[in-house]
Amino acid sequence: MPGLPPGKTESHPGRALEDHLLHTARLAEGIARASLGWTPGNLLATCLLHDVAKAHPRFQSRLGTGKGRYAHAEPSAYITLLVTRDIIAAEAVHRHHSRARNSFTSYWYDLGHKELCDVVKDMPLWPGCVKVFEKLGMNNITGWGDLLPSADELDDLLEEAYELSLNEQNWLNFRLIYSLLIAADRMDAVSGGTKELLPPTLQVPGDKVDHYLRSLKSTQLTSWRHRVREKVLQHAENLLLGPRVYTLTLPTGAGKTLLGLELAMNIARRENKQAIFYVLPFISIVEQNSKVAKSLLPQVQEDHYLAYGNEEKNKDDEEGDTHKKFMALFRYWYEPVVVTTFVKLWEVLYSPRGNDAMSFHRLANSVVILDEPQSVPARLWKGFGETLNFLSHNLNTTFILMTATQPNIASGVELAPAAIELPRSRYKIHFYRDKGDLQRIITLLDEHGFPSRSTLVVANTHRAALEIYFLLKNIIPDGEEIFFLSSWVTPHDRKKIMDRVKEKEENKQLRYLVSTQVVEAGVDLDFELVIRDFAPLDSLIQVAGRCNRHSDINEGQVLVYEMCDDNGRSLSMLAYRDPVLLNATAEVFKELNDSNPVSVKEAGMPGVLEKYYDKLTTSLEKDGPWYKIQQGQWEYWKGLIEEHADEQTVFIDRNGKIRGKLDKLSQMDKGIDNRHKIKEQWNQIKQHAISVRKKELDDWLEAEKGFIVDEEIRAIEEYKDGMWIINPRGLQRIYLSELGFIPRDIYQKYLVNEG
Repeated sequence: MPGLPPGKTESHPGRALEDHLLHTARLAEGIARASLGWTPGNLLATCLLHDVAKAHPRFQSRLGTGKGRYAHAEPSAYITLLVTRDIIAAEAVHRHHSRARNSFTSYWYDLGHKELCDVVKDMPLWPGCVKVFEKLGMNNITGWGDLLPSADELDDLLEEAYELSLNEQNWLNFRLIYSLLIAADRMDAVSGGTKELLPPTLQVPGDKVDHYLRSLKSTQLTSWRHRVREKVLQHAENLLLGPRVYTLTLPTGAGKTLLGLELAMNIARRENKQAIFYVLPFISIVEQNSKVAKSLLPQVQEDHYLAYGNEEKNKDDEEGDTHKKFMALFRYWYEPVVVTTFVKLWEVLYSPRGNDAMSFHRLANSVVILDEPQSVPARLWKGFGETLNFLSHNLNTTFILMTATQPNIASGVELAPAAIELPRSRYKIHFYRDKGDLQRIITLLDEHGFPSRSTLVVANTHRAALEIYFLLKNIIPDGEEIFFLSSWVTPHDRKKIMDRVKEKEENKQLRYLVSTQVVEAGVDLDFELVIRDFAPLDSLIQVAGRCNRHSDINEGQVLVYEMCDDNGRSLSMLAYRDPVLLNATAEVFKELNDSNPVSVKEAGMPGVLEKYYDKLTTSLEKDGPWYKIQQGQWEYWKGLIEEHADEQTVFIDRNGKIRGKLDKLSQMDKGIDNRHKIKEQWNQIKQHAISVRKKELDDWLEAEKGFIVDEEIRAIEEYKDGMWIINPRGLQRIYLSELGFIPRDIYQKYLVNEG
């Protein structure tokens, strides 16, 4: 091609632009075939053109000097539009370094002919573009200006773009191309074009489940679990017909984790699925369920915000290190089996940010197990259910919603036969109509055999949980230990505490645990007596699942009592701000009878739960991202968990080294080669981090001012906006390994003399 400038044109330092474009296109097509089984229209052109504007001298100068700025995505998008005549493809290129936008068609409609011509004509060709043109079948191009339409033709094209309906179908088309482009682009950048990094093929062994079952310790419910498994597998055999939404509703302790994975494996084997995704409500149980998955399946990826940083590294496995680097950097669902959280799934489904959407295409032709789906806020159930049905129909995806308290999220085919019953009711729930202060808990526990029975107390707030802990600590027998769990305890310390509680359980020793909702679902713990602050009914039943879980005693007792603070305010209303769920729960129990407490055996709870969900179904309105998508508001975003604006990240420094580590991380070069190292180190540090409201931290900071002798040994400090450090001097006062963060007033009330 005559007239091309000499020299090498780069996409990244040391990387030829044409190599990046060609390899990105090859990767995207390979990933699409592996995940979708087909290639979306214009995917090839989108990938080949997404960075063509990097050939501009200003971008090349920035690469060479590290100075200046040149936004290449917009002019690359203009060229993509002219080549493909596809507004979806052009917009994917336009936003591949940022986020999807609301009603973007008006942007393109307002694009003037002169502006577009000026930008496109200003884009230079480069020697390597010949290879790109050959791949596009555009061998006669002498310059980008050859693609320019007349003003009238452009008006017609943009008019068509403006009239594009931003409905869910076009959202799906956009999100598939968007996720494939971004995944391939980032993969190429991380690997430097040396590795294909295509997702491995799902391998489903045939004999692992029986082998795993033989390795399990026998309990009172073992034979019942075996019968449940046989009945469910037999019942499901004729129901598993193609992609759809299924439900699996079984009592707590029936072995749903193993059974759900076995069903997913059967579906994957029968329908040649490309992946299995196991989605859980809490990070605290990801590791537990991941161990089960790893016992049954090879190549399991554990994915949550604390993962990626503790893996064993194999220096001889260069490709393995490359793909681990990529997973760590972007949390991409690379392996064929992924155990992750609802928070991450929510981002993959709905977040407008490109890096969050990167794994979206991986949901196609897969089996997705949703464990405890009621953890999704009830106001979002309708939209979430409609999303599942839509993806099941359009992406050949099979969803299994698995829980003991099946909510009305999506109309699915139930895989468990109606005849599944417990050998006996393991517990009885006592719902107290009255409410009062925390001291009343002592009386209730005493009436039901405390402290001679292993006991779990679950409060709705951190403060209430701590107050209860100190109340009970004074009355447990000498030599016994009381444990505490909350999100104010670091993940590192939380695991140690869980292991100690589990050890006592396995040794048949008395154990007492006070906790917030972190033990609510999926945590494999067992107690004889449980008391729970008033909460939505599905949450109450989930906690009840920790009572007599293995049917080791005749009948456990679950007490539900509405706790209030010193000012008489209901703590449940502070924790669950939407009164709809609480009102529905209270109404259901009120309708049963007039006694106090209202007592219901475990066997009677499904009927109570059905009435509860009926009340919710009639009161919930359409809310959430799915309905925004249907309205063209693709930039709308609200995470699954609503974070308080004043939540601060607090690092617990046990050895005086945290500040140095944070300083080092902030000073590290943010280039692509270092980003995975930064993320790995961040994840390691986060094992020792918690989130606390700023007011609680300010109270300590103010109280500590009079005790600061040396700036280097202060107990607590604000490292930078939103980030705090509790230094070694603050341990045993502001933070205790066994209790987590301690508010200043609670320290003054219970610990000041001990300190």
